[in-house]
Amino acid sequence: MSYAKGLHSEYPQFDGETRYWTERSICYALEENHIKFGEDFELHKIIDNIPFNKTKVHEVDFVLTSSFGEKLYVEVKGLMTYLEVNKLRYLLESEYDFYIFQLTEIDWMGPYTGETAKDFFMKSKKDFEEQINELVKFVRGELKGADMVRRSKERLDNFIAYRNKDIETWKSL
Repeated sequence: MSYAKGLHSEYPQFDGETRYWTERSICYALEENHIKFGEDFELHKIIDNIPFNKTKVHEVDFVLTSSFGEKLYVEVKGLMTYLEVNKLRYLLESEYDFYIFQLTEIDWMGPYTGETAKDFFMKSKKDFEEQINELVKFVRGELKGADMVRRSKERLDNFIAYRNKDIETWKSL
């Protein structure tokens, strides 16, 4: 998978549907894996009955459809504030099958133990590719929506635990 190309390429086939480099990167990686826009995935789908918004609607970044017709609602996330963490926890408990695609938190897919910029980049690249592979497996029917929700819940819980350890360390200084 061409990670760097995904970060910098234009996507005329999406007619401005992608808003951020993160979305473009994911679209490119999905297409590279023969997951087709308009057939296998959509962008910016509105869902309702989401009480944390005043309007009770929420715009999901991606919606993927598996070969069995199952839907997966993908939230692309950057910085994880406590408000985002709370919202994501709610979404993971909702009636929809949600998956959190995290791009900026280095500890999302397990603890980061490297010390150099190269280590950081390589872990980020590996995490991106692993999450894309999970989405591809979902579309192909190799993973179910419940599997994707479970993975996201585990990662969110682990992320919270990592941050709690940070707070304990800071308090002891």
